[in-house]
Amino acid sequence: MIAAAVAVLDMDIRSPERSTRGDLIDCYALPEVDLSGYDLLVVGATADQEFLARHRDVVERFLDGGGVLHFGGQLHRDWLPGASPFVALPRPGLAAYRVAEVAPHPIFDGVEAADLTFRRGVAGFFARGHHPPPEGADVLVRLAGGEPATYVDRVSTRGTILVHASGELLGLGEHNGTGARVPDQLVAWAREEAAVRRAAVAAGAPAGTAPPATPPPPVRDPGQPVRGLAAVYGGGAAHHRALTVAKYAHHLTGGLIYLPDLARTDLTGLDGLILPERMHRGRLTEAAPRILELLDAGGTVVAFAGGEPIPEFLPGVRWEHRPTNYWWWLDPGSRLELGSPSPDHELFTHLALRDCTWHYHGALDPPPGAEVLVTLPTGEALLYVDRVSSPGTLVVATLDPLHHFGSHFMPATERFLDGFLPWLGQAVQRVSP
Repeated sequence: MIAAAVAVLDMDIRSPERSTRGDLIDCYALPEVDLSGYDLLVVGATADQEFLARHRDVVERFLDGGGVLHFGGQLHRDWLPGASPFVALPRPGLAAYRVAEVAPHPIFDGVEAADLTFRRGVAGFFARGHHPPPEGADVLVRLAGGEPATYVDRVSTRGTILVHASGELLGLGEHNGTGARVPDQLVAWAREEAAVRRAAVAAGAPAGTAPPATPPPPVRDPGQPVRGLAAVYGGGAAHHRALTVAKYAHHLTGGLIYLPDLARTDLTGLDGLILPERMHRGRLTEAAPRILELLDAGGTVVAFAGGEPIPEFLPGVRWEHRPTNYWWWLDPGSRLELGSPSPDHELFTHLALRDCTWHYHGALDPPPGAEVLVTLPTGEALLYVDRVSSPGTLVVATLDPLHHFGSHFMPATERFLDGFLPWLGQAVQRVSP
């Protein structure tokens, strides 16, 4: 069992399917929280790394006090001492995803390499790249190309840093066979590790050797006017990649608006705004009046969902949770069989239904008069366009393309974005004053 000695940095995504593996600490409350009573601080893939970079001193104090920090994700900002940015596999695929080497270590005691490589026979969940470790770090797991997917760093601070590429290791579970041992073994190791490191600190161990932090890049001044099509950026690596890669950023003529600044930003000059899936609900709700002002001004708002409810403040939205079946395609003869009651809609000149097909997160009950574009075999909606509930246009989908593309996973999501963003860019331009 994961004990209260574990603190998990929380991004308030509010998915009904999330599990609690320790005390949840809101990311934006981190500077006010006393972490000294925790042995292990877990920072996952959706963390706001812009915020962490601005409060790197909080992380350093925890580590220099002898704590253990586990980061599982794709580093893209300078907040973690000694760590380097994520490097994606150059040629992803089964051969590259294979775990080739697992070092003897309490975290991986009794764990087979094949059970790290595969989850229900599917490869790619464990790691899709690596972080170059600092000199003196201990590599625990390597992929087939020699990439250090998991390492332990005891040299950069007086604490211990466990870095794993692509996701936090407490997420390994029953679908990983012997890999299901990892979460409990990791916590047991972290508690012992913290005791040893804190004893060394008490005995006067020297501070770590982490290089000085580089300042985080500037974000948009919320007082500046915004025009065109923009997207909200919550500070996570997956959304950063998805929203800044050249072929998609080209359509975001209004750029990115940092989520903590959204409530102070006048959006009424925008043509459209994209709300990515898996964003901090508290900060998003704070900005509800601004988003509704955009709709009242005739603008377009796009809302995706990745397991969490569609924002309740959006007009006409009715969402129901459905347990996500990530594995439907493994059943012999199984097909998701998405349909469309509007096959002639212009969206389908840019993409096909197969490009919308990976999995989904809940079903929608559109308001009367909305145009439903993608449905389940039951007729329930997965994507619709609503021009009746407000003076503007609301596009709602229980799909999560930005998260998966940004995480270097799920090829269909790239095909979806390749078609959806050009369509959206053209659509919002046509309704501009």
